[in-house]
Amino acid sequence: MTFGKNWKILLLTLLFAEISPVFAKNSSELVYTEPFDLAAGGTTLTRASQEGIVFANPALLPLGAATIRWVGLETGFMLDRQLAEQGSSSISSAADTSSPDFVDKLFARSLHFGQSLSLSLLNKNVAVTIFDRMEVDVEGSRYDNGGLPQINFSGEAYAGAMATTAVQALRWLSLGVTAKYLYMAEPDIQIPITDEARIKALTENTSALRDELKYGKGTGADIGALFLWQNTYVDLSLGLKVEDVGGTKFTNDQKTIPQTNNIGLGLAFHGTTSVLHLSADYRDVSNAYGEKKFKKIYLGARLMLWQMVGFAAGLYQGIPTFGVRFDAFFIKFGATAYGRELGTYPGDKQRNMVTIYTSIGF
Repeated sequence: MTFGKNWKILLLTLLFAEISPVFAKNSSELVYTEPFDLAAGGTTLTRASQEGIVFANPALLPLGAATIRWVGLETGFMLDRQLAEQGSSSISSAADTSSPDFVDKLFARSLHFGQSLSLSLLNKNVAVTIFDRMEVDVEGSRYDNGGLPQINFSGEAYAGAMATTAVQALRWLSLGVTAKYLYMAEPDIQIPITDEARIKALTENTSALRDELKYGKGTGADIGALFLWQNTYVDLSLGLKVEDVGGTKFTNDQKTIPQTNNIGLGLAFHGTTSVLHLSADYRDVSNAYGEKKFKKIYLGARLMLWQMVGFAAGLYQGIPTFGVRFDAFFIKFGATAYGRELGTYPGDKQRNMVTIYTSIGF
């Protein structure tokens, strides 16, 4: 069986992105975080990279001397870190749903992988981004469903368009607003291990999912502010953002994504071409999602050398992150290692991932 055929679960994810948005976003995490920002612990309210500004804090747009901030395409691929280290043959074997021990493997370990893409144009006052991010998680559980073992299929698929405008109202204050059109899916399907026919249908015949899933589209807005104190070598910043103002409503149902209020602090030490930026974000201050504090605190550091080489490290939901990025003029590429907690407490359903990404643009 070829590598492409083995990735039947990836085809399942693609179907999620096409037809299956569910209306309740399950976390205060951003729908899209630029990979280098993810390496910096997901801190974005006082500093963000490229198209990440649009999702992070629109008030960041006017900062800097460049008139054109970014025009280009970025793509990324996410994979379980252990599978990535073992290589493509192990990936193929782990994702081979026709293997007789496939289910046994899922009881021993989960499968988690995905991809992201963005096409963007940003200048000092206006930005437009079209994006897509999707991830799939498959795991076996021996004690759910009334004590019977089962296979859990879950996923996240977000796509849409974002339009941002921002102004530097004062030397020390920037303000911005983002309008967004979202296409969202967060399917979650539990199948008893005894239902072999249904498991086979969901992994091999994607049309079977059409009776399982719903879809939805929504429009909303974010507003942001950045207070910035600067001297020759040091910057101190305070970022504020109201995300999904009034709730992002979906057109074919009355469900909404709740409004969240976010705050971030940043401290930067810089010369003419290099900068060290330290940051801390606290998301969902009003606790609209009811998450534990470890899921809402983000810490990070970015070191950019000669505007060509970047190193980042941080804590994302209490999990260490790190990454590197290289800027070769029109081509940028990098790698980020990070973790996400899909459960409700630390270590519940932690997924350790690596993202490899590349950008073409300027």
